[in-house]
Amino acid sequence: MTRWIFVFLLTSLLSCTNKTTLNPEGGDVLESSATLRGDNLPVDGCNAHLWLMTDGTSSDSRTYIRLPTPATRPLMDRLIQAEVAASGNGYWMGSKDVTIRYRETGQTTTLQCGWGATQQVKTIELLDIR
Repeated sequence: MTRWIFVFLLTSLLSCTNKTTLNPEGGDVLESSATLRGDNLPVDGCNAHLWLMTDGTSSDSRTYIRLPTPATRPLMDRLIQAEVAASGNGYWMGSKDVTIRYRETGQTTTLQCGWGATQQVKTIELLDIR
């Protein structure tokens, strides 16, 4: 009986989401090709982020960089952890082409880069990454 209570509590906790971090308007779901960039901060690059593939041209790279909201970040982190495991050396600073489904949040967050630099980048509600 105790085992079932534990399973029920664990399932309940895992199904909870913080609704305040999700887009309240439920905007359009978009699908895009993207590149997942690994954590290059140790070599003066930037922390892990997504780079959207787009047909537009801009001299401002922040136009294409996105970070998932804290509530949806685990989707990206699981893929990064799989790449770390596959590398066999405990880290991954590469890049991987992916397809993502997401919603724009209209908010920004800080992306940490080397030498103490930061960038303000747009956040997305990451729904799926493959």
